Amino acid sequence: MSTDALLEAARLIWPAPASVRVTGGGSTGGASRAAPVDADRTRSLVLLPSAANPKLAVPTHSRAAAAKVATSATAPGSLAASVRTRAMGLALGSGLGGRLLRDRLVVTLPPGATGLDDLLGELLHERVVVGLRVGPPRANRKPVLSVVTPDGRLVAYAKLGLNELTDRLVAAESAALTRLGAIDLGDVVVPEVLHAGRWQEHQLLVQSPLPVRRSKGAGVDLRLEAAMVVVSRAEGVTQAPLSAATWWTRTTRAADRLPEGESRSPLLAIGAALGEQADRVLPMGGWHGDWNPGNCSVVPGSVLVWDWERYETGVPLGFDGLHLRLQASIGAGATPRAAATALLADAAVLLAPFGVLPADADLVAQLYLWGLGVRYATDDQAKAGAAIGRLGEWLVPVLTTVKES
Repeated sequence: MSTDALLEAARLIWPAPASVRVTGGGSTGGASRAAPVDADRTRSLVLLPSAANPKLAVPTHSRAAAAKVATSATAPGSLAASVRTRAMGLALGSGLGGRLLRDRLVVTLPPGATGLDDLLGELLHERVVVGLRVGPPRANRKPVLSVVTPDGRLVAYAKLGLNELTDRLVAAESAALTRLGAIDLGDVVVPEVLHAGRWQEHQLLVQSPLPVRRSKGAGVDLRLEAAMVVVSRAEGVTQAPLSAATWWTRTTRAADRLPEGESRSPLLAIGAALGEQADRVLPMGGWHGDWNPGNCSVVPGSVLVWDWERYETGVPLGFDGLHLRLQASIGAGATPRAAATALLADAAVLLAPFGVLPADADLVAQLYLWGLGVRYATDDQAKAGAAIGRLGEWLVPVLTTVKES
């Protein structure tokens, strides 16, 4: 996250006449056990790891709140990451981290000014402070707030749109969680919508917190697989030709609307080739839309899944299984091109639990990759700085090779 992105988010959370600035030197003196949350109408947040690369802003007025924000901002992807997260939480909880980490986001609210944290306190009937995570460069980057009480209880997460795309995604997640909350998903647990509305003309979603932790226990992969199958069938399964699928209609229209650029022509050509099989009957259901290792956690008795902003139905079954494999492979160090190539080779095995016939597996995997490419091009992930958005380096050559073989 850049400092500019941090300040953009902070100015939306604490709008004028409040002022926000980044300072060095830790002028607040670190977290204090006794300082009231807003005694002088200021907010001071430690920037981790620094102002030059602020990945997380942690409140300093309460050590307990600081520790909770640090340990609940994102799920550790490895044992080493889990150890680092726990160590940072301990350091902030002891006050040592606040003294060693010198860079701050400082918010000053003059009399009468309010921030989103004030609204969240009213909605939740709690006195709260917030931590802020904006995330790496992506078109769908948006502020995500950890909402905690001064004594360190995590009471909610809040998402706030920044623009047309992120407003649409926040609204879509609100709708998805409302629908899924009324369905028996077995051991799959999704957040509860606590509030859906607007703040500063942007979409706001406040949801119950799921414990963000590293997956553990026996059979993690099998339990994730079973959970994805449950989600794929949550709102029913139909057998239909590809041409009748709502996903196909939406994606082909999105491809047609792509602006001129290096990705448009190859994506249209790949889509046209796939369209030659539009009469193929496939099982259709739902998918989470972005099921990756950072959006789920397997714990005893439950599979916790969050970030439902891409959920949709009318999709060929098995997309979640393919997406999780692709994202996990890239996260483990594979290049996107190598990960996509391996995905196509393993498609039949990955899709079998969803009931996809081996004869259809290649087509479903190609449809998934093409649809992902159309999404990334529509969102202009490359312009936003996301490496995976550079489709000409991986997705286009992989699918073009398949189309020509």
